[in-house]
Amino acid sequence: MPIRKTWKILPPAPKKFQNKFPGINDTILNLLYHRVGKDKKSIVSFFRSDFKKDLHDPFILSGMTKAAKRILKAVKAKEKIAIFGDYDVDGITSVTILYDTLCKLGSAPQVHIPNRKADGYGMNLKAIDYLNTLGVKLIITVDCGIRDIPEIEKASELGIEVIVTDHHLPGEKLPQAYALINCHLKNEKYPFKDLAGAGVAYKLACALIQLAPKRTFKDGYEKWLLDLVALGTVADMVPLTGENRTLVKYGLIVLSKTQRVGIRSLFSNARIPLSDKIPPDTTQISFQIAPRLNAAGRMDHANASFELLKTESLAEASEIAASLEKKNSERQRLTDKIVQAIEERVDDKMKVVFEGDKDWPVGVAGLAAGKICEKFARPAFVYNISKGQCHGSVRSTSKFKVVEALEQCRDLLTDYGGHDQAGGFTFPVKNQKKLRLRLKKLAHKILRPEDLAWETLIDQRLPLEKINWELFEDIKKLEPFGVGNSTPLFLAESVELANCQTVGNGSKHLKMWFRVGNTNIETIAFGKGEKYCSLIPKDNPKLDIVFEIASDEWNGQKKLQLIVRDLRLSPK
Repeated sequence: MPIRKTWKILPPAPKKFQNKFPGINDTILNLLYHRVGKDKKSIVSFFRSDFKKDLHDPFILSGMTKAAKRILKAVKAKEKIAIFGDYDVDGITSVTILYDTLCKLGSAPQVHIPNRKADGYGMNLKAIDYLNTLGVKLIITVDCGIRDIPEIEKASELGIEVIVTDHHLPGEKLPQAYALINCHLKNEKYPFKDLAGAGVAYKLACALIQLAPKRTFKDGYEKWLLDLVALGTVADMVPLTGENRTLVKYGLIVLSKTQRVGIRSLFSNARIPLSDKIPPDTTQISFQIAPRLNAAGRMDHANASFELLKTESLAEASEIAASLEKKNSERQRLTDKIVQAIEERVDDKMKVVFEGDKDWPVGVAGLAAGKICEKFARPAFVYNISKGQCHGSVRSTSKFKVVEALEQCRDLLTDYGGHDQAGGFTFPVKNQKKLRLRLKKLAHKILRPEDLAWETLIDQRLPLEKINWELFEDIKKLEPFGVGNSTPLFLAESVELANCQTVGNGSKHLKMWFRVGNTNIETIAFGKGEKYCSLIPKDNPKLDIVFEIASDEWNGQKKLQLIVRDLRLSPK
């Protein structure tokens, strides 16, 4: 089913704006105008991010003071504390942030991460009973809990107090926890709303550090937690703007010199060098590191990833990292198999994809849903069927808000939660047909024909002859890139193709060289190997290409390289 794609080019920054910054070239000014703001103060602040000045006081968060004091009281009284976290990268890093902090305070917290397949997302009654048998008196949730009303009620009945730290959207009714820490609470005064679960856990850690007895923590201890904050924040795809930008910017620096042998082993297996001179970037985290950490929870149990992050043994770290490498490869093969099966069921009449199977593990449902959504530009619900229940994940475009849609189906669901463009859900098998029909009606009501297409937002036209190392270095100053501050995309029109060839396993990728004056510039188009045949028959074909500017290093030699994200034959 062919999906319509459109290219939209942002207008250039007005001359009045450009005149305010005579020392900055037009390309960078255009990027700043559309991403940062139209006033000088915003742009100066963007470039001069300051760790202390940019981060908000954790005690602004409602519930923070109450929560931190209760935790310190529990530590002093030697009460048994449990950390209850999610099984994805954001959850695992959140757990580790709080675990490290509580250990430094002198506690020995119990960590509980649910099994994705057996327990589903969030807290569960079985886990509450189990923690009660261990004598736990205080549960702290990270990256979950805001919708776990029955579970928190059960804990209260057993004499266990619960502190919820979460960043997911609350429901109409809130759980009766001892304290709730969530930027999305009604009337919440915290100025930044888009923290990841790791960011919220970090805020709690900072509050504990401030209130702890003197000399409990070494000066600057909170900065050494930023490697975990960066991993969780980038992996969860929250906007890298405001406070998140600062957390990730400094977190990448900490990652480059991290003392965690588990993280070092993970980067080593991914063949990403860790160096003080060149910190890792968000793309490497998103596409190479996060999938490896997620592989444990998707294919088995996320405890392995938590053990990797907290271990101080190089031997243990190497062993766990190697195991995750195998699980990640298995995960890739399984995801591709599911995606292929779903593709065979999709037709152009569908405005929503809703597919499940008993042989599709719930651990890879979200990945498959993401690939289907990306390919067909429509919401995709993918689920596993087991023992009368369906557990799954949904990924969507910005035109179809996930949580709002699930809210309208809550009478058919056992459990649900998430964000605007991603979520999880559980429902009885008997509701399968009703839920499919309900979602189909919602999609037809919400989505217009023009919404079932991908629009590529291009920052500006940029002739290839203007690309040089100076421009590349100026663009790098806008990092870290991610949601809300995406990697800049440029358009070059009617460029002459000098040569091309397929590369990579299965000839999946397309390498091209374009003529620029008397030289050629090298480009790589990942996943565009199928385009090769359409280019070869033409004599000196002219192409329009949408690209990012990157660098490539081989045998100690660095060169500029363009990453082509889309291409087409230039109109005659």
